[in-house]
Amino acid sequence: MNGLSEAERFLLDAVRRGDEQGWPQLVDRYQGRLLAFARSRVRSATDAEDLVQETFIGLLRGLERFRGDSSLETYLFSILRRRIIDSHRGKARAVCLLNDITGSGGGGDDSDPGPESRLPAPDPTASWYARRDEQHDAYRSVLAMAVGELVRGYKTSLNFRELKIIELLFYAQLKNAQVAQAVGVEDGHVATVKHRSLARIRKHLLDHAEGLSQSHIDPPDALLTEVWEGHRLSCPKRSTIGGYHLGTLEDAWTDYVDFHLNKLGCRFCLANLHDLQASDDQAQLDRVRQRILQSTVGFFKKS
Repeated sequence: MNGLSEAERFLLDAVRRGDEQGWPQLVDRYQGRLLAFARSRVRSATDAEDLVQETFIGLLRGLERFRGDSSLETYLFSILRRRIIDSHRGKARAVCLLNDITGSGGGGDDSDPGPESRLPAPDPTASWYARRDEQHDAYRSVLAMAVGELVRGYKTSLNFRELKIIELLFYAQLKNAQVAQAVGVEDGHVATVKHRSLARIRKHLLDHAEGLSQSHIDPPDALLTEVWEGHRLSCPKRSTIGGYHLGTLEDAWTDYVDFHLNKLGCRFCLANLHDLQASDDQAQLDRVRQRILQSTVGFFKKS
């Protein structure tokens, strides 16, 4: 997804200034969808509330380091997901419900040392580690731009069939035959879309990044999934999910959002939908809100 919206920037600026109304407004805006996501990942409602509370505390603690490269919603979801993984290390579930059924990847394997383990290993000095991390972050950023550009092209042209295919390939890590069956096309068409999409990603990487090795020009599937998930590259906007909930979207968009929610099973977007559906469950939201505000009051004490 894109960087900060004007509304998000306004809220963050208010929080950084210590505005007494800014923080409650930010909590009100995001706690419902975060709580819905947490409830989909842990069994205990109390645990879910604890994790959401920890997420908002984590936001405040890292506020000065947040550069706004992603939306605030995406950043909060990433903090929450890390809290969930930490709470049951080694038992992290994939971010798409479809992965639970197929047993495919989905970026939830924390035993994977990550793409940095494939970089050359010179003398492990502090400066080398810092440079390596900077290079890796820069590469991930360019890769996210490449995939994001691909996704936007499909959405702009309303080519949702091919968008579904690359979601299933790169986000859910399904095999070609599984994708063909899910979308209702021939295996050969899936292979063609995959080849064409990877060629466009490679071209973007070559045009926008310097000194790439062959392993970077051809990013591994796990890294594509990690970047896709981390930036939520194909997730519909909350307003679009709201339109789906109200039945006001165009037919093509309705079909795609339904696929993204109910066949792919993106937990982030399902959390948004469930939050919209449960907007009348105000008692629990009020309770969690009060806990968050009480636990973070120390961040706003005047010196």
